[in-house]
Amino acid sequence: MAPVLPYRDINLLVSPLHYAFRSASSTSAPTLVVERPSGELRLDNVSVQGAKRVSSIAGILGIIKLKLDKYIIIITKARPMGRLRGHMVYNVVSTEFLPLRERPLHDPDEDTYLSLLKQFLQNSPIHFSYSLDITNSFQRQSNSDPSAPLWKRADDRFFWNRFIQTDLIDFRSGLSDGTGIRYGQLSDVDPYILPVMYGMLRITPTKVKSTPFTFALITRRSRHRGGTRYFSRGIDEHGNVSNYNETEQIIILNDSAGGLPGFAGGSGMQNGQLRSAVGKDLHVLSFVQTRGSVPVYWSEINNLFYIPRLLIRSVDTAISAARQHFSEQIRIYGENYLVNLVNHKGREEKVKKAYEQLVRTLITASSESTESDPLSSEKLHTVDSSIRKQEMDRLHYVYFDFHNETKGLKWHRAELLLNRLTDGLMRGQYFSGVESLGDPSGPLDIRLLQSSVVRTNCMDCLDRTNVVQSMLGRWTATRQ
Repeated sequence: MAPVLPYRDINLLVSPLHYAFRSASSTSAPTLVVERPSGELRLDNVSVQGAKRVSSIAGILGIIKLKLDKYIIIITKARPMGRLRGHMVYNVVSTEFLPLRERPLHDPDEDTYLSLLKQFLQNSPIHFSYSLDITNSFQRQSNSDPSAPLWKRADDRFFWNRFIQTDLIDFRSGLSDGTGIRYGQLSDVDPYILPVMYGMLRITPTKVKSTPFTFALITRRSRHRGGTRYFSRGIDEHGNVSNYNETEQIIILNDSAGGLPGFAGGSGMQNGQLRSAVGKDLHVLSFVQTRGSVPVYWSEINNLFYIPRLLIRSVDTAISAARQHFSEQIRIYGENYLVNLVNHKGREEKVKKAYEQLVRTLITASSESTESDPLSSEKLHTVDSSIRKQEMDRLHYVYFDFHNETKGLKWHRAELLLNRLTDGLMRGQYFSGVESLGDPSGPLDIRLLQSSVVRTNCMDCLDRTNVVQSMLGRWTATRQ
């Protein structure tokens, strides 16, 4: 069964009574109609009366309700970023808001909300693909149903526009529209639902000797507990932590299709996919890391002082939420190596102690060790479970005194942490899969699975975390 993929090109038609969206290439597909000003959705198999074609768009980002009105957010321009396994990936360049009603008078609140949203989208690194699920790592993709619609395969954590796609998803799923009418399942809506990912994405095609390969780095930001530095810290009652990101490092060997030439299509394209180097198996290597705020209830209160006030609630209050968080992490990634890089003295010490107390409480029986040297009285500190009785015993806590050990730009000393993690990294491996020759759209033949993850944090999950994740990424690439 062929996969259900989003429409690549959609004609936008506008009338005073509705907006209509019609696939330019699938002429037999029904038109999606949004009534004005009610926002009611319907599918229409005939031409929409009185509607005029305004433009061609790259996709529908979603529908959002503000103070006075609903707006359809459309993607008006997208830039190709490169290919992964032959599938083109795009960056959202520009968007437009379509109001459901014309307002004769301006409302200052509504105008402010609109301005903030437009500014946010203008500066946001939003990416998507019409034929590849970039919200999931290659390993998770290998376990998904390729015949399911792309939006149904998306990882809920990284399906960035999931909330503003609610109207379309509810309409497709047969939920009540608020008038008491319950529709049946409407699979014809699937191609109009385009999942996007928020984060960093770089694709670099190159060659080593005569072997073409593509190197890619993707960081997916969670849509849960988003927020800016200082204003969003710690965990919430649902187990979501601030600054949570998944980073996937990808190497695709024998891949001659990683670049941009021919992105508009051509004889080599099949369902939006370009074939790999002729006569050679395409080999995918992937390594995943995560980062996220220390999973207890803590905050930094902004005031007139340069350094915000740090508040931490009792660790006991966070046990249930932290258990939810780590249960999900273990289910998705396996063994969890929790690397903590905050300072062990000064204001950050309270965060360190809270994290360690949390781990001791979650695991069955703790076994701890501490290493010191002339630079630090606590260079390394580990907390492991001495027995395996329950799920939380798959947590392995490793503290590293990053600032003291790397003082004076001595970044090489971070390898002290790498030495401590090596055994776990070797056991956890990385993902490796081979594309069957002559089957570019088929599943990968899995050779290796990654069975653990390193979850790194500092206070902001930024600079210190970046250094350590880069080190682990380089080490793994050398192994691969």
